[in-house]
Amino acid sequence: MKLRIVLFALLLKVATGLQADTPALSLVIDDLGYSMELAREVFELPGRHTYAVIPDTTYARPVARLAIELGKEVILHMPMQSATDLMIEDSALHDGMSEREITQRVQHMIRAIPQIRGINNHMGSRLTEMGYIMRPVMETIRQNDTALYFLDSRTTPLSTAYQQARFAGLAAATRDVFLDYDLSEESLEQQWSLWLKKARDHGHAIAIAHPHRKTIEFLRRKIATVGDRYRMIPLSERLLNSPSYEAPKWQRYLSHLQQDSKNSKPLP
Repeated sequence: MKLRIVLFALLLKVATGLQADTPALSLVIDDLGYSMELAREVFELPGRHTYAVIPDTTYARPVARLAIELGKEVILHMPMQSATDLMIEDSALHDGMSEREITQRVQHMIRAIPQIRGINNHMGSRLTEMGYIMRPVMETIRQNDTALYFLDSRTTPLSTAYQQARFAGLAAATRDVFLDYDLSEESLEQQWSLWLKKARDHGHAIAIAHPHRKTIEFLRRKIATVGDRYRMIPLSERLLNSPSYEAPKWQRYLSHLQQDSKNSKPLP
């Protein structure tokens, strides 16, 4: 009997080790909340994925509720001002807001989508470049729930969102690939291959996609080919097992402008 227990433990250890060595893929489906039909279709995709819901859209709450009922991971897709000043949602954060207004708006959006595990930015190619605005955003997220994570969608190479999330002590990551910035079959194939390569090279890679018909059909085909060579995991499984960053205590006693000048060097 003891021998069987020892053998079982050894087999379990080997299996766990093999799984840990398998590259992991995290897929985030953005822009949910405008259509129940498309939401149902992406929820049917095989694998464990993460679904980003835009607050205050027509179907935001029912989409989020359905996702939770189906055991899916839901995150808040937080609208932010773009470089072209295109602001689709009324709830979007923008650079004309005071810190108090930013805090209130972030709190409203977090309350609007219940049972979220994390947050990522919707658009934001202008706002995420502004560290002095990203700081109160991340501090407000942290104050609401220390267990929330932040995914920087990287809509601009100059984004400070990841850095400010880390300074606030949040678990955070940046996306690796936009799967469907171009809906041509050639581009989708290239981005898919790049996603898998990044996962092989680094052990884990994050892709963002959108609920376009062509994207859904493409993902339905390609996910079926992954097999045992990769693990498909929700973002929380990767991020919430990683140690969060704790900002130096001296930062808490400085004004935002002082903090910006003190923190000119990027985080490792």
